[in-house]
Amino acid sequence: MGEKKIIIDPRVIQHLGRDLITSPDVAIIELIKNSMDAKSKTVNVHLFESFSKVFDANNFLIQLPPEIEGFVPGFLKSSSVLVVEDEGCGMSTTQLESGFLKIGTSIKSDKSGNGILLGEKGIGRLAAQRLGSVLIVETASDGEGFASLTYLDWNLIIKGEQIVPYERINYFPKSYTRLWIFNVNLEDILEYPSQLSFDLENEISLNRELQSAMNFLISPFKSDTASPIINVFFNDKIIDTQFPREMLTLSESTHYFKLNKINDNIVLNYGLNLKPWYIERVHRALVKAEGFARLKKPHQYYKQLLEENSQRIEQALVYTLEKDELFERLFDFNEELYPKMFNRQIKDKYKEVFIKRTHDSIDRLCEITPIVGEIYSFKQNAAIGENIIIDSVRELEGSKKDLNLKDLKLFLDDYNGIKLYRGDYRIGFLGNKESDWIKLQQTRTKGQQWFRFDLGNTVGYVSLHDPHQERIKEISSRLDISQNNVSEAFKLFINIIFNKLFYELNQKANAIIKNILDENNLLGDSLSKRVKKNSNLVQRMIKKNKEMMDNIQEVSRVLEKQVVVDDALASMPRETYDSISKVISDIKEHFKEDQEAHTEAAQLLAEADKQLKIIEVESYNNYKLMANGLITETITHELHSLSTTNTGNQVDQHFEFLKKYFNENKEVKVYNNHVHPIRNGYNVISKKMQQVGDMYSFLEKTFIKKGTYDEFVPQNVSEIVEDVYSNLIKTSRIKLKCNIDGLTWFVPKGVLIHVFYNLFSNSNYWIDIRRKRAEKDQTYILEGEDQIVIEKVADDTLLVWDTGTGVASNMQDILFEPLQSGKPFSEGRGMGLYIVKKLMNSFGGDIILLPDKNKFSNRFKFLLTIDKSEGM
Repeated sequence: MGEKKIIIDPRVIQHLGRDLITSPDVAIIELIKNSMDAKSKTVNVHLFESFSKVFDANNFLIQLPPEIEGFVPGFLKSSSVLVVEDEGCGMSTTQLESGFLKIGTSIKSDKSGNGILLGEKGIGRLAAQRLGSVLIVETASDGEGFASLTYLDWNLIIKGEQIVPYERINYFPKSYTRLWIFNVNLEDILEYPSQLSFDLENEISLNRELQSAMNFLISPFKSDTASPIINVFFNDKIIDTQFPREMLTLSESTHYFKLNKINDNIVLNYGLNLKPWYIERVHRALVKAEGFARLKKPHQYYKQLLEENSQRIEQALVYTLEKDELFERLFDFNEELYPKMFNRQIKDKYKEVFIKRTHDSIDRLCEITPIVGEIYSFKQNAAIGENIIIDSVRELEGSKKDLNLKDLKLFLDDYNGIKLYRGDYRIGFLGNKESDWIKLQQTRTKGQQWFRFDLGNTVGYVSLHDPHQERIKEISSRLDISQNNVSEAFKLFINIIFNKLFYELNQKANAIIKNILDENNLLGDSLSKRVKKNSNLVQRMIKKNKEMMDNIQEVSRVLEKQVVVDDALASMPRETYDSISKVISDIKEHFKEDQEAHTEAAQLLAEADKQLKIIEVESYNNYKLMANGLITETITHELHSLSTTNTGNQVDQHFEFLKKYFNENKEVKVYNNHVHPIRNGYNVISKKMQQVGDMYSFLEKTFIKKGTYDEFVPQNVSEIVEDVYSNLIKTSRIKLKCNIDGLTWFVPKGVLIHVFYNLFSNSNYWIDIRRKRAEKDQTYILEGEDQIVIEKVADDTLLVWDTGTGVASNMQDILFEPLQSGKPFSEGRGMGLYIVKKLMNSFGGDIILLPDKNKFSNRFKFLLTIDKSEGM
């Protein structure tokens, strides 16, 4: 067998450096990261217009050796220069030769035992190519007693030059590294040519991309005094590079989470913190701009509203998932990644794979815990960002800095997105407008997008624990992390956090704030009430206008008879003057009221136009529900038709005949293997058909064949309750206690069946949950029988409760909102009680959750009411 030799062209150095590093800010950050990995407590970045200004500077960490001036060739003396210096461990002669000058090797050591902070791929040093054509490496290491100077001309190296100039400098008291990069482009680093002159050095600022990247290199979200200090100088004048933390005060909400391993259990805590201006913003969104102008309150009012309801809000927006619940969320997400399988055998195989993958994911996540994150959300349009949020912060927070919308827009433009950190040190991006590998923007197109994150209005971070970079590593392009079992589990987890759990939190936040605003009469009267009220007012004004016209005509007749005109003068009796004055005063007051009535009417029309759009959306959703109902009716009707055929009456006799036939012909094996399974399968299907038929017969009366919900019929409540119970509750272990004999309600046909069907199915579910919990926790053991109780409070009021767990505290304030369910994600859709409430409200009734609590400290009693005037 022959041999061939692999030859690596020196141009690969250009590909790994100048071509791979996508921008100058990435290159500078790479060099700063190297200094941090060298365990330097301070990193200085110096930029000089020319090398001649270097020796006038006083801000170097280590005194400049005089030899450096002679080591720099004459043709570079007038060129611009960038210097990155640190007081880290430096490089020995061996490390310089076999490490720095050997491309692709890692020369980083962990002398502290705390792990390499930011990287170990061995190509970060090539970032200097992206910044300038020549690099001089000045470095010293403890114990050697001298420093090294090495000269690298990248253009010569790329052409194949392998020998580079080297010189020793005697006497250096400590370890350090200084990188001298020549022929840098000032525009790559400074906001130039936006600066009129470099003589105005106090106004010089960093390139915005570089400023952002530098601010995020060490987490600005935590105050850690042990973190390295990064200083930037231009011609020895320091440049302000501080992260504008005050801008975070303008966020309207903060999502947070922490995944931690506690003993053998892994626990996820997550939640959502709201600011007062979040409530004000939601208020505006619910009543629209025109209604908000009429209903809005001072900023202080919304702050007080938040404080008064803080406990309720926390109950709805703070969650803890332990290992079993986290497993369910991961498992469900895994299932969603693949098409649904209808073949039972294939589906079971996939389930086995998903179960194993989910267990593996949890084990892998344990390797990088704790994983924590915070996400700040902003709004930057004028109506909300300026008039609500910034104005509120100025008033409520007493910010000393003059915050404005322009600064907020610039801040979000520069700092948007989610950054990934290892501890306090950034290792990449999770998502921003340019790089979005967790697909936040893509997921924004699914569901209700106003509950999704908008990356352009989002700033945040995720931090994990991987001090030795054994599991999570960013790829060379810095746009993703390398693939392995741990990184895949991490991505899966982050997707669930951002695109599932935080989405649900946003829904719950909107729902509970809506309820709080409604309780405080901030959503205004319904449109129909306001129209009726306004119509009555207009009718009164029309009647009063007629009266005013009659009064004016009467005054005219009086003037004609009693006023005496003498040339330019006119006189009248005092009594007549008083009467006319009163009429004029009444006219003024009347037209003032008339103007107010017309203004109110105009405003009402404007709001009605907005409300019409909301009604159109609501109607569309209702049509979807009705369409689903029609489909359900069609399917159950067809199944019911099958169940009423005569094909199943004699089936057992047919199969018994076949059994006898095969037995007589000594073909028992054929019967057992082929005929008997058909018999069993047919029997199962036949019974299921019959159950569907019974269900259809029960539900058929709820489908409206003619007429509308305006047609009321008398409904015996007790009979309906008994029918629902007998059809739904299949076990005698749950007793029905209903003492409302003879109670009749006039309600739309079929409504009560839907109401009690939903309530009883929920009772059945939560009683079963209580029983399962009782197997492990004695506090859930019930003395006596489980029961569903219906109590009469008045002729128009019923009380419904059961012996289940009750309504969990985080659901109590949002129970009747759409898409809110206290059941596990895979078991509940959150539409049942929402539809029940809408049905009751449609004919003047209502359902509310009473404040009474059971022994588990959960509210559990529902109050059903109807308007006795309706349908009577």
